[in-house]
Amino acid sequence: MRGIATFLGTLLMIGSGIATFVFWMGSLYHWAGGLGIFLGIILSPGIVIFPLVYWVIEGVFPALYFVIWAVGWLGLLLRALGSRD
Repeated sequence: MRGIATFLGTLLMIGSGIATFVFWMGSLYHWAGGLGIFLGIILSPGIVIFPLVYWVIEGVFPALYFVIWAVGWLGLLLRALGSRD
């Protein structure tokens, strides 16, 4: 059972990270075109303040971003519980 929790937690964390990055890159592409992709790669630490920037530019609270972020934390919790000795 622990192996399943560890595997599922890892899968959730990786999937959440990829989805967050795609959300980040897609928004930057939408705002700045091809330059946005270049900036997204260089400014990856900006993914932390991204929800605030998205909220200001688009005028919509990025609830999906926080749902994806919460799924990543759930994956972290599952992985931690599954890898206990």
